[in-house]
Amino acid sequence: MATTTLELGIDLGGVKSVAQLGAPRSLASLRQRRGRSGRRKGAPAVLRVYVREQPLTGTSGPLDALRPETIRAVAAVRLLLERYVESPRHGVGLATVAIHQILSLIVERGGMSAGGLFNALFGAGPLVALDQEMFLGLLRAMGDPAVGLIEQAPDGQIMLGVLGERLTSDREFYAIFETDEEWSLRHGARPLGQIPISNVLFVGSILAFAGRRWRVIAVDDRAKVLNVEPHRSGRLPLFERQAVEPLGDRLAQEMRAVYLAQDLPAYADPAATALLQEGSDAFAAFDLSRRAVLADGPDTHVLLWRGGEMNGVMAVALLAMGAETEVHDLGVTLTNTTTDHARILLETVAARAPSAAELSAFVVNLSEAKFDAYAPQAVLRRLWERRHEAYVTQLPEVALQAVRLIDMAPSLQRLST
Repeated sequence: MATTTLELGIDLGGVKSVAQLGAPRSLASLRQRRGRSGRRKGAPAVLRVYVREQPLTGTSGPLDALRPETIRAVAAVRLLLERYVESPRHGVGLATVAIHQILSLIVERGGMSAGGLFNALFGAGPLVALDQEMFLGLLRAMGDPAVGLIEQAPDGQIMLGVLGERLTSDREFYAIFETDEEWSLRHGARPLGQIPISNVLFVGSILAFAGRRWRVIAVDDRAKVLNVEPHRSGRLPLFERQAVEPLGDRLAQEMRAVYLAQDLPAYADPAATALLQEGSDAFAAFDLSRRAVLADGPDTHVLLWRGGEMNGVMAVALLAMGAETEVHDLGVTLTNTTTDHARILLETVAARAPSAAELSAFVVNLSEAKFDAYAPQAVLRRLWERRHEAYVTQLPEVALQAVRLIDMAPSLQRLST
């Protein structure tokens, strides 16, 4: 049974067991999938999680030795048993929802004034986050002759344009969600392939693809195309860096709790138990209960134990100071950066964190939802700022916490088995 079948609520009734391929990234999705089994009276709900891990070699890095995929699977099960469910991400896709509702209301009424649309849609609920200036910016972008979503009659009524007619008559229009998009990577004129990305992107981002690192040099947000060049740090850790779904704060923090507990749960099979022991042993060997950084050759890993949103905001803040950063589930990697230099960068963030507006200027993947491509960049940028304001406010505290521990960063040797 496919994931989409499990999540759309199609009732098959006789499902005895649900298999999760890969460590879970969302408790809400995991609970929903698990709930598809055990629907008959007296039958238990059975969930099996399968995680793929690579053997450690002489070139494996410290993040690989921590076995974060297996640890995340255990952390997710622990939270599942606690009946924890993360809160929905607020503010994601608001521009898409606004465009969708504007078009839908015009279809329903046959035409409306700009004031009527604003009063009907933006006075309450989630769309209240879009003020009148942002609303007018959306209307201007939708009415651009090159776009043609809407047009205005001589009497001021706003009606559907050519593209608006075509979109709203398609049966796909009313599904506001869409499948996760992948980005195309190009090196010069040569296409490299496609990857899913959920983390924040900026010119200078470091990506892992095809067994090596690449640096983003240009971005076409609407076409979802990244122009990249090979990064001078060629070695690539086994630890997966790209993901479709961002990790939440609570799950990231629970991963650290698993390491600290050094727990070997009864539900783990022998292979999983051995991997958990490996990860716990590495965590203890690196003294990560008291330390926040790992030196890894020319790179420094800053372990924040926060979710994707906080890690991304920290990466942008460090980029703004000239650092090359790579975002992952455990924190941020500063490429070609010593621990001493990492300390200076983090101290700067702790002393004077940039504002959300300053950081948003570096972000290039602002289009996140179905109709975002029709929204002006200025509106998408302001929505990004509002959605990340709380994380930006926490930057000094998070940076300071890492600074307090960075002096004690261990000197690491390569691990091999």
